[in-house]
Amino acid sequence: METTVFNVNTLSANQALEVKNWLTSMPGVDDVAVDVSGATITIVYDPATTDRGSLRSSMAAVGVRLN
Repeated sequence: METTVFNVNTLSANQALEVKNWLTSMPGVDDVAVDVSGATITIVYDPATTDRGSLRSSMAAVGVRLN
């Protein structure tokens, strides 16, 4: 497993929950933590199944703006 942290624009609590649910449903994603006050999303994933670029694209697809 690998862990990556993305810096994001401010998210509301509802947006954070939606993003967490979306990412958790992706194949290879083991855990997702969204820090609303710190504006970060931490993802634990299996690099044999997905990669950082795919995670980034998936977040962009649901409207998360990365910094």
